Amino acid sequence: MLHTISTANQSIVDTQLISQQDAVLFWQNGVIIALQDNPLLDEIIKKTAHCYIIDNDIQARGLQPFIDPRVKIINMQQAVELTAINYPQMNWQ
Repeated sequence: MLHTISTANQSIVDTQLISQQDAVLFWQNGVIIALQDNPLLDEIIKKTAHCYIIDNDIQARGLQPFIDPRVKIINMQQAVELTAINYPQMNWQ
């Protein structure tokens, strides 16, 4: 399953629904959750090591230096490929 997180509202993300084989994609305002020292990100990474973030979204917000290094930065083409290989999808917004 692919979990796409597009909101900075951390209270709506239920990490109990994320499993080890799942992938998590942070995009739009969801990139804020991928900042260093975020307890919610730590919980997500304990569930799955497959965490990704879209480069354009972090660049647009000037956050690249602050993104946790455990999250892999990908471009939009790679994000499209990620959605193609992970089904079903759940959007946290």
